[in-house]
Amino acid sequence: MSTWLYQLNAQDWSPETFRYEIWEGKSWHWRYGKKQDKAMPETGDTIMFFYAPSGCDDPGFYGWAVLERCHAESQTLYFLPAAPTNRLKMDPWWDQSAKKLADSIRGRMTQATLFRIEDAERLRLRTALRRWLIG
Repeated sequence: MSTWLYQLNAQDWSPETFRYEIWEGKSWHWRYGKKQDKAMPETGDTIMFFYAPSGCDDPGFYGWAVLERCHAESQTLYFLPAAPTNRLKMDPWWDQSAKKLADSIRGRMTQATLFRIEDAERLRLRTALRRWLIG
């Protein structure tokens, strides 16, 4: 199982639209553009939603989902948002540690849509999210 960072473009899909449209337990699908890994997302993988600060007035980590399937030919991910997405979309995790982790995950090529998250970064992400959520 892998974890992926899906970087949203605020000009194409605003944080306000994300808040209105994405709900835990409601299936969705999105196309992805450039993928920064040779591996392909697989059923059961985790997708983490992220808005970068460039061009976005409310950046941060907005939630996550379980991947139902990936259709490689159309570059489409079918996913089911999971808790704590409803909380994070209202109060995205964005502070210096979030920025540092996002920069580490994305590396030098920050303009892609989909980034595979290494195991060590996945553990850091989960730990930091738990801290953010308990406030």
